[in-house]
Amino acid sequence: MAKPAGLFSPGFLTINFQFALVTAIAALFFAFSGYLAHLGVSPATAGFIISADALAALIIQPMIAPLVHPGTSRYWLFGGSLTLAAALFMAGHVTSVPFLVTARMLQGTGFICVVSALITMIVQLIPPDMSGRAFGWVSLIRLIPYAIIPPLFDVMKIAPSSFGAVLNIAAVAALVPVLALALPLPRQAVNRVNSRSPGLSGMLDSLRTPAVSMLLASALLFFCSYSAIFFYLKQFGTVRGISNPSLFFTIATVVMIIVRLFGGWLFDRYSKVPLCIAGLFAAAVCYALLPLCTSDRMFFILAGFSGLGWGIAMPLQAAVMFDISTPQSRGMNQNLLIVMMQGGFFLGPFLGGQLISGSGFGTLFTCLAAVTFAALFMMVGAGYYSSTPPSSI
Repeated sequence: MAKPAGLFSPGFLTINFQFALVTAIAALFFAFSGYLAHLGVSPATAGFIISADALAALIIQPMIAPLVHPGTSRYWLFGGSLTLAAALFMAGHVTSVPFLVTARMLQGTGFICVVSALITMIVQLIPPDMSGRAFGWVSLIRLIPYAIIPPLFDVMKIAPSSFGAVLNIAAVAALVPVLALALPLPRQAVNRVNSRSPGLSGMLDSLRTPAVSMLLASALLFFCSYSAIFFYLKQFGTVRGISNPSLFFTIATVVMIIVRLFGGWLFDRYSKVPLCIAGLFAAAVCYALLPLCTSDRMFFILAGFSGLGWGIAMPLQAAVMFDISTPQSRGMNQNLLIVMMQGGFFLGPFLGGQLISGSGFGTLFTCLAAVTFAALFMMVGAGYYSSTPPSSI
């Protein structure tokens, strides 16, 4: 009898490569605001154009989550890749606001279809006792492009006027995931689960499961606070007189990469729920301490501890969801986690802006700490209500 391929099977590596590719395409859009300014789009209008892809993903993914399963994932990958490529090509050639909004919404639709398909494929290739390590690698692969591409733009001195040409190249690259259709997953991996769609009833059954619903709530709260930090921290650092506040995310990203690169083996050796709780606790404490920053040193120390908390919590939320889900619902529940992430990235900046305008940054960070503590207690509840034996959580 052939031995199991383990975690790093050809299929697992291929899908991670595709994750890296689509994430790199998404990371290109850090320079999109400069391109819109070059086109003469006002900042207020540019903000809506930039966020239109997340809005589309937030609308589309709950609709497709119960429909993407091992039997249909390749079709979603194919359709999503074509839609993404068309949207990128369109975004690089249109200049009017309605067409730019349309391109961004198509981009969000294509992106979320591709990601949903890849997640559904990859969960079939994860050995049950390696979920922590697997999602540590997946989250690492999806993080690296955000650490590489922004400085690469600076090194290559790509002008905003050239961004349309960059999108043309990205449109061609977006078609690469279609090659997965010619690289079939191992038959035994696909046959591990029923390939029928969970359907709406299956999604409702998952949502009625206390452990799953509490974990989804934890993810929503976590990403609400994380996204608000992501969008408003540079402004806060500038107001406080911190030199080069953007370095906060450079430090945090390096720490996240180190945690996921060298600490992934710990995720399966020890109980995942307490480790995730520890990560959430570290992030919440950092948020609470940010308003007290009086020096660059303290600011950047908190960056390191924030990266530690994020580096632990993010992959372990996905790993815990994998462990507490039935084999038939694993792909769907992972996609529901992404719905929560999209919801967090929509609500966090919106509510954060209201808090800043009404009460200032001190109130914002206090609320973000409280929200993250709430995410922590939701994770405690997910662990408590889980039907999975504690030794495997």
